[in-house]
Amino acid sequence: MRVVIFDIDGTLTNTKKVEDKCFMTAFLQTFDVNIFNQDWADLNHVTDWGITEELVNIHLNREPTADEYKLMINNFILELQSELVKDRKQFDEVKGSNHFFNFIKTQTDWKLGIATGSWEKSALLKLNAIGLDISNIAFSNSDQFKSREEITKNVIDQLVPSENIHEHDIIYFGDGIWDFKACQNLGINFIGIDILGDDRLKNIGAKIVFKDYLDVNQIINSINDRQG
Repeated sequence: MRVVIFDIDGTLTNTKKVEDKCFMTAFLQTFDVNIFNQDWADLNHVTDWGITEELVNIHLNREPTADEYKLMINNFILELQSELVKDRKQFDEVKGSNHFFNFIKTQTDWKLGIATGSWEKSALLKLNAIGLDISNIAFSNSDQFKSREEITKNVIDQLVPSENIHEHDIIYFGDGIWDFKACQNLGINFIGIDILGDDRLKNIGAKIVFKDYLDVNQIINSINDRQG
């Protein structure tokens, strides 16, 4: 049995640029704090919940309130929707991701999930933009959990009882340094997606990295090689 889990931004959807712009704009609208020069890699938890909490602590020396979280999410979604109307190409898939994802869905001995650091509403907006149906797919996001590890572990727990799966049988597709580190912490396999071709994942130790999903056979061979 194989368990295959995907991140969304930069992994299934080519949305990192518009995602960052909209998040930073929404943060400014909500908290009146400019974070446009912020490097996510400097933060402890690169999830929507984690980023919001940490940056409010840094800049305002307090925790966000429940109402502020709601307003932040609402502002963020409005910004994403506005950008989607302006230029839908900002929400393109990573080449071949839809086809590859749907191929995995057809494999009866494979279990499939999505573990994203996005809030649920923004995650679904981006998946809908590329026409990706995640009905009956294990799904976890930053509505419930602050850390990447918790989000990914929740998907694994949805898919299979822990006593019936070995960590080496789990493959996570991600694009971020934080994705790679979370996989290391969980002891699961990582396959990188590097659409920019800047080798940042290889430079921190990722052994298998693809630019996109166009070579399905090569990716499947890599999954098989990573098992066990």
